[in-house]
Amino acid sequence: MGALLLLANPDQWNALRDDPGLIPNAVEEILRAPGKGGGGIPRYARTDMEIDGTAIRAGDLVLLDNGAANHDPAVFAEPDRVDATRKAAAHLTFGHDLRCCIGAPLARMELQAVFSQLIPRFPTMRLAIPVESLSVRREMLTGGLTALPVMWDR
Repeated sequence: MGALLLLANPDQWNALRDDPGLIPNAVEEILRAPGKGGGGIPRYARTDMEIDGTAIRAGDLVLLDNGAANHDPAVFAEPDRVDATRKAAAHLTFGHDLRCCIGAPLARMELQAVFSQLIPRFPTMRLAIPVESLSVRREMLTGGLTALPVMWDR
């Protein structure tokens, strides 16, 4: 999905090709950008509360949509725009504080390793089909594309 995000925004792919030092920023942007709703982190309410007119009782299961938080215009200027030069703000993809994913540092290292090798190896890579033609696996919790057809110049 990170490759798709960059390939669907060729200016960003080219920026990383031209300045590999942006890859750590791009990784944070990849982690921030895709989560535009549709999922959530399950939690149980510890106390009764009301949020925007909706009553939540202690023990109720709620889904925290970190994708919504990652697109908060008060935190991220132009949140729907992919920007590899964006300084890594405090996105919530991996949670926060005591609820932060223990695998977050490894995920970041893996993504940096992938893109620091993929982009220089295939600098002219581009999508072979329109984004609208891609299909996503819906039968799996983690989703993902069924395929990502690409092409490049030799």
